[in-house]
Amino acid sequence: MTYTIQQPNGTISPISTATYSSPNSNTGVVYTINPSNTINTDSVGPSVLSVKGDAQFDGDISIKGKSLNETLTKIEERLAILHPNPKLEEKWEKLKELSKQYRELEAEIIEKEMIWNILKK
Repeated sequence: MTYTIQQPNGTISPISTATYSSPNSNTGVVYTINPSNTINTDSVGPSVLSVKGDAQFDGDISIKGKSLNETLTKIEERLAILHPNPKLEEKWEKLKELSKQYRELEAEIIEKEMIWNILKK
């Protein structure tokens, strides 16, 4: 596989990691490239990172000072998004039954909301 980092002044290839320093910064940023990914730093400007393909991060991502991990956790809590645990459901019949009842009720509510939205139009 070939990995590339495209910089404003050219391309470095093949590599698995590279250090790219923004012309406006004295600090280097290390980009780790995963198989079949291309990291492009010149599509909008030297400080823009564009990843084509899947990316994995060992830390948090911050957007305008907001933690992406914290934001997603708060959204999931507010929307009451459940994450079923199939291993526990295998052991506990009551949990499995409650999970089934939840999914059935959720489907019924979604259907009612769709009908209500059609009637409102």
